[in-house]
Amino acid sequence: MTSHSRILRLLVLLSAVFGSAQAQSAKKPYQLAIPLGLIEPDIPRENQLTAAKVALGKKLFFDPRLSLDQRTSCGTCHDPKHAFAEDRTVSVGSGNRTLRRNAPTVLNVGFLVNVMWDGKFQTLEDQAKDPFTPWGDMGIYVGDAIDRIAGSSDYRNLFEQAFGSPVSVKNMCDALATYERTLLTGNSRFDRYLYGREGQALSEVERQGFEIFIGQGSCVTCHDVFHPDINELGGAIATFSDQRYHNLGVGYENGRMTDLGRYERTREPSEWGSFRTPTLRNVALTAPYMHDGSLPTLEEVVDFYNRGGKPNRNLSPGLHPLYLTPAEKRALVAFLRSLTDPQMEIQAGPETRANSGSARAKSAANAQR
Repeated sequence: MTSHSRILRLLVLLSAVFGSAQAQSAKKPYQLAIPLGLIEPDIPRENQLTAAKVALGKKLFFDPRLSLDQRTSCGTCHDPKHAFAEDRTVSVGSGNRTLRRNAPTVLNVGFLVNVMWDGKFQTLEDQAKDPFTPWGDMGIYVGDAIDRIAGSSDYRNLFEQAFGSPVSVKNMCDALATYERTLLTGNSRFDRYLYGREGQALSEVERQGFEIFIGQGSCVTCHDVFHPDINELGGAIATFSDQRYHNLGVGYENGRMTDLGRYERTREPSEWGSFRTPTLRNVALTAPYMHDGSLPTLEEVVDFYNRGGKPNRNLSPGLHPLYLTPAEKRALVAFLRSLTDPQMEIQAGPETRANSGSARAKSAANAQR
C-alpha cells in the first residue's frame, strides 16, 4: 500500500468516526428536571429533547443577529430577569417598533395546548417562525435571518451536532421549541406547602389568601390547581391556567374592544375580546399584567377582579363582584407572591428583586393589620 493510499484510508476512517460521533451527539437525550408542582410535559415524537438541540436552541433564543437591527432576540421580550416575560406595557420589536401586546412568560410553555394570547398556533415549532416578518418582533423574514447565521462556523457545527444536517428554517424552529420546553418552573413555597406537605411553608396570611383563591375569589376556576385536597380530579400539577379564553373586559372602551383577541382567529362571537388565561407562576416578577400590560401591580389586578372585571356585551359569565375586604385583598396578593420559584428570583435583576421583595414585605405587613 502506497503512502498516499494509507493517508486517504486514514482520512476516510476519521470521517466515519467523526460522523458517528455527531450522530451519537444528535441522539443524546436531554434529562428534564421536573420541579415540585409539575409533571413531565408531553414531548412531540417528531422533535424529541436532545442535549445538542437544547444547546442550539438556547443560543438561538438569545442571539440578536437574527433580527433586523441585530439588537433584538427572543430573550429581549422573554427576559430571564423578569421570569422570561417583560417589564414593558407592550413589546418593542427590532428598530424600536411598538408591537400590539405584552409578552407573556415562556416558562412552562411546553404544557400549552395552543400558543400566544389568542391561541394563534398549535405548536411551539409553528410559533417560532412568527416573529420573523418585517412587521414582527424581529423585523426580518425568516429566510433572511437564516442567511445571517448560515455562514457562521459555530452555527454550522451546532446544527450538524443537533440534527446531522445543515442550517435550515425547520431545524432552527425545532431547536427553539426544544429549548423552550426545558424552561420549567415550580418549587415555590406554595408547592412545598401543597405538594410537599410543608405546613409552615406559607405564612398564616398567605394561607388565608389561598383559601380566598380557591373559595370566595373563585380564582382557581380559571387558574387550575390539581390536587386531591382541592380538586375532585386529584392530580399533582398546578399550571395555574385552564388554557381557555375569557373576556374580562380589558381594553373595552366606548363600546369597542381595542383588541379582539381570540375572535381574530375563530370569528366566533362567543370569543369576542377573549384571551388565554395566563399562568400565575412567578407572577410577582412579571408585571405589568394583562395582554395589553394595562395593570401595573398585583394590587390593581386584584382590585380589577374584585370589581367583577369591566362590563361589556361578552363578559365571561364567571366574572362578578367579589366583595373582598381590604384585608382579604391584601391576603390574596400575599398568596400570589408565594408562587415565585426561588431560582427565578435569583435570576431576576436587582431592581426586579427589590420591587418584588419590598412589595412582598409590605403586602405581608399590611395584611397583618
